Parts: sequence; structure tokens; C-alpha cells
Amino acid sequence: MIKSEIVEIDGVFVGVVIQSRHDGTRVFRAIHEWLRPLNGQIMASLQDARVLAASLFRRQRVASLAAA
Repeated sequence: MIKSEIVEIDGVFVGVVIQSRHDGTRVFRAIHEWLRPLNGQIMASLQDARVLAASLFRRQRVASLAAA
């Protein structure tokens, strides 16, 4: 592992982006259960990972509130 960055959405720690190779490849590791579909996905950048994670996290939160 070369570098890791925490991904936090609306104050919730949801995952980490790990740069594991010198070519800049980044892999998302989900911590929050709502983001498990993204676990292991290769991301072009940390910003891309945050945008995708935020979209899925917020969509799941709305769905869980609607189901309650």
C-alpha cells in the first residue's frame, strides 16, 4: 500500500480508497454496509470515489427512511 484516504459522507465513515501501485490505481474498500456494492472497485481518482460513494450512500439513506 502506497497511500490510503478515508471517505466520509455526511459525517459517516463509509470506506477507504487505497492506492496500492505506483501507477496511481486506487481501489475502494467499503466499511459501511450500504456501500458494499462498491467494494473492490477500481477508481480513477479519490474525487470519483467520493462522488460515487456519496450518491449511493444518500440514495440508500432515502430508501431506508422511506421503508421505516
